[in-house]
Amino acid sequence: MTISTIREILGERPLHSVAPGDLLADAARLMAEHEVGAVVVIEGEKLVGILSERDIVFRGVARDLPVASTTAADIMSRDLTTVAIDDAISDTLAAKLGDAFRHLPVMDGGRVAGLLSFRDIPAEYQMMFERFREMSSAKADGGA
Repeated sequence: MTISTIREILGERPLHSVAPGDLLADAARLMAEHEVGAVVVIEGEKLVGILSERDIVFRGVARDLPVASTTAADIMSRDLTTVAIDDAISDTLAAKLGDAFRHLPVMDGGRVAGLLSFRDIPAEYQMMFERFREMSSAKADGGA
C-alpha cells in the first residue's frame, strides 16, 4: 500500500501537547518520556504554538532562562504553518517541511489532529520532491 496522505502517516498516533503556562521543565520531561522532538501548545482547544527541542535549547537554555520558571509561551514558535490531515504528502513538502520547518501541526477541521515531523515522511517522497525541485530550478535557470 502506498502512503499518500498525512492521515495515513499519522494513523492512531497520540497528540502530545502542553498549555502555554506549562513550565519548560515539564514540557521537556513530556517530550523525553514520549521520545518526541516537539509538542503542540494548545490553549483551550486552540493551537497557539509549537514547542520543539530546538526552542528549548536555543530560546531557553542558551539564553540562560531558568527551566523551572520559564513557560512554554515564553519560548514557543508562534508563527505557524499548518497542513490539513487529508493533504497529499507532496503538498506538505511544498509547505516547506524539512526546509523551513521540522514539524508541522496537522489540522482536521478546526482542531489539531497531530504533529508531523520531517522524519515521518517516507524517504522516497523526500527524494522525489528534491529531484523535482532540482529539475524546476534548472528549467528556471535556462537548463534542460
